[in-house]
Amino acid sequence: MKFSWKISISMLVISMLVMGLGGYALLDALFSSSWQRETRNAAEENRMLSYSFVAYWNTTVQEWQNFTDKEIQKTAEAMSQGMTDSGLTFCIYDGDGQPLYMEKQISYDQEKEKDIQKLIKAASGETRARELREENGTYELATMSSIQLGEKRTLYLESDRDVTALFNDRTEQYRIYRRWMLVVLLLELPVCYLMTAWLLKPLRRLSRAARRIASGDMEVRARVESEDEVGRLTRDFNRMADHLEQQFTELQDTARRQEDFIGSFAHELKTPLTSMIGYADMLRSREMTEEERMDAANYIFKEGKRLEALSFKLLDLMVLRHQELVKRRVSTEWLAEEIRGILEPALEKQEIRLWMSVEDRQVELEPDLMKTVLMNLLDNGRKAMEGSGREKRLTLLGRPEQGGYAFYVCDKGKGMPEAELSRITEAFYMVDKSRARRQGGAGLGLSICAEIVKRHGGRLDFQSEEGKGTLVRVWLPEQAGEEEA
Repeated sequence: MKFSWKISISMLVISMLVMGLGGYALLDALFSSSWQRETRNAAEENRMLSYSFVAYWNTTVQEWQNFTDKEIQKTAEAMSQGMTDSGLTFCIYDGDGQPLYMEKQISYDQEKEKDIQKLIKAASGETRARELREENGTYELATMSSIQLGEKRTLYLESDRDVTALFNDRTEQYRIYRRWMLVVLLLELPVCYLMTAWLLKPLRRLSRAARRIASGDMEVRARVESEDEVGRLTRDFNRMADHLEQQFTELQDTARRQEDFIGSFAHELKTPLTSMIGYADMLRSREMTEEERMDAANYIFKEGKRLEALSFKLLDLMVLRHQELVKRRVSTEWLAEEIRGILEPALEKQEIRLWMSVEDRQVELEPDLMKTVLMNLLDNGRKAMEGSGREKRLTLLGRPEQGGYAFYVCDKGKGMPEAELSRITEAFYMVDKSRARRQGGAGLGLSICAEIVKRHGGRLDFQSEEGKGTLVRVWLPEQAGEEEA
């Protein structure tokens, strides 16, 4: 069953309960008010009849001590004749419940006698007793009071008031109310359904948007049309969709990088292996001069060393992602001088000048890995300046920055297109593949650098312009250390 039908039926059931209980309670309250009015009127009638009987008795019978039942009947008949047009009827009973005068013909059996006895008992003193009688769909309200004649004789006057109309009105009101309640409920059902469908319209849009996202359309969003709970739900859904789209994009990028990694790795292995197999086959299958054999062996050796270096770099990359770094506080000036001593001889052969300006600070890091980062960046700068007619100068700067310390490596080489900067830290990615392979690179250096900086909690940023050079920023956070270098 649809949610809209569930809500509509629930509202209908609630309306039935509220209207049913409330309506019947209201009708009962109206009937109770009318019933109380009828009982008051019946009591007033009975009181009036009692006073009238005493008045007629005083007029008709002068003797209050010695009188007979006939005199009582005579007084009652005179009173009845005097009230012919009033529409009131009454009966007179003695203290034992025996009828002395009955204005109308009624059956006086044992059951009737018992009822009269109960009324007489209840009407003792000045109180008035009431009893509702029902017979063949007719309702009468019997009211009885006592009349004291002389010192020894007590009579009981019963007056009957026809209240059939009151009960018939209640029955008719119930019938009309049930009919109108049925009409209202029949009209309420389609109205409730339309209102529910209108209220649930945003949820249906959310459902359609969710199905489209599930089918792969990650750009779809639901329209926010209100500030209520449904509107907040829609905004939360859109935020969730944004997050899912971001994760989906990241997963796609990860899958693409993995495919590129596998393809690049296979290519890096295939080219040297093909050549090595070819030269090895030549060595074993044909006669060669000593010089040719030496050239083939040298090629096999160089390509084998390149594969060995590649495997070591891959191993370093995998180990970095799973090992804990043992960091200590290191002088940045000492680190820069260590790098100068390692690189300067090779740079002098290529007539490249290394210029350093490093402010000394104690920074918490793993010194060997940070040497690897800075040496890789400087070596990339050296390679970028090969064959360039521009000034051959590498720059290494170091200075404190807010919240940490930053190294800057700047070269005046060929530079890179801005579109390539977001991918240069991917494994095996090379901007200029032919130059990188010619220089013995495999596209893993910057991947290792990025992983090292990441493990230090820092950032690696690149700025580059084709034909002008590249600037690399290595930012490291300030952290408390344990020992100094």
